[in-house]
Amino acid sequence: MPAFSRLLAAEGLKLRRSKAARLVWLLPLLFVGVEFLVFERPTLGYRSLTPDQGAMLAGLQVKLVLQLWGGFFHPLMLALIPALLFRPEHRFKTWRHLHAMPVPRRQFFLAKAAWALALCAAALALVGVLLLLEHSALRSLNPLLALPSNALRMARTLGWLWLGSLPVLAIYLWVSDRINSLAVPVVFGLIGLILTVSLSGQELSQPWRRDLIPWVLPYAAAERSVHTGTAQQEVQAAGRIAQPEPGFIRAPSGRRYRIHQNIPDELLFPPPPPTPTWLLALTSGVGGALLLALGWLDAGRRRA
Repeated sequence: MPAFSRLLAAEGLKLRRSKAARLVWLLPLLFVGVEFLVFERPTLGYRSLTPDQGAMLAGLQVKLVLQLWGGFFHPLMLALIPALLFRPEHRFKTWRHLHAMPVPRRQFFLAKAAWALALCAAALALVGVLLLLEHSALRSLNPLLALPSNALRMARTLGWLWLGSLPVLAIYLWVSDRINSLAVPVVFGLIGLILTVSLSGQELSQPWRRDLIPWVLPYAAAERSVHTGTAQQEVQAAGRIAQPEPGFIRAPSGRRYRIHQNIPDELLFPPPPPTPTWLLALTSGVGGALLLALGWLDAGRRRA
């Protein structure tokens, strides 16, 4: 068995009963639980559905994957998994012992990076499976909810989330290898969440400058898979509070005034086209590989 395969197997043994492994199933279960209690459970009492309600419910799970999972749970998972993977070596100070083994130092970093990518993919796959099971259960409890499952759209959204996460995941791996602290990746995750909330939905002359920020890229890539309408980007759920209301203008004092115009703003001032999907995919793949290579090079340093 090659040395790298043995390292992968050793990392797999470390994951048994580890916090990183529990996080992979705990966060999807928490997300699906919140999604069911807040959004899906009220639909069990429906006795009739209008066409608009049926169209809304048909795409509800995909929207919630983007807004709730992609906007809140996914950034937290990306920050915690790399930190928890490096936690045993930092906590028990085993780096000198590991580097005394006849294995190149940088291969330890690659093994942890491979497991981080696999764990993120497993969590996203579990989200999709749980939502499909939930959809089947709701359909059996209320025949009115026998709507299309949108499994392909959901799989595409989850796939874009994973692909768009490669650059920021590589940054977290690098930071977790360098710094012995769980707080630092969490702070970076909160910064990324604030960036996504504050920047999403803004109409920019060059939207790629916003979408290609590593912390915003996962949401931007997933949003493009479900994008509709003339806007550049759908606003993240927490950012809708600060968005201007159509048909109203707010004075500096905070008071709102209704305005009347014959031509909507999106027709009078059409926004520039959104960031193309090929650019998002290229940036995710190439940027993730370059940042991972930098972390791999840095992992060969001598540790104190």
